[in-house]
Amino acid sequence: MPWREEMVSAGPDGTFAAMQSVLSPPDQEVFTGAVAEHLHESICLALHDGVDGWIDDDLAFTQAWGFDLASVRAPVFLWQGEQDLMVPPAHGRWLADALPLCQARLLPDDGHLTVNLNRPVEVLSDLAAALQNHD
Repeated sequence: MPWREEMVSAGPDGTFAAMQSVLSPPDQEVFTGAVAEHLHESICLALHDGVDGWIDDDLAFTQAWGFDLASVRAPVFLWQGEQDLMVPPAHGRWLADALPLCQARLLPDDGHLTVNLNRPVEVLSDLAAALQNHD
């Protein structure tokens, strides 16, 4: 695939430019320095052996997952920024409604990247509380 080589050779600045259509303002703000380098390296690693994984991931949006979400009985924490341009927030709301034990954190000021970068303490607190309550 020609775009695979473009993404790999683009470097952090080129990756930022290529992703403009899916970077909301909060995500654009954090896509700098070490974060930009890490994201570009991640893309290079993901595409190292080809694009099959990326294509499979995209196809998963259009096909049944092979199980009924209502049957999931494990606690689920769903964290999503309302300014996410990569995964529509409507999908997060749909998923939260479909999972019986889902605790959704739909964050109005976050995008796709900022949830991971700005909220690790809150995410880990949710997980620690779940593990503590599991005993």
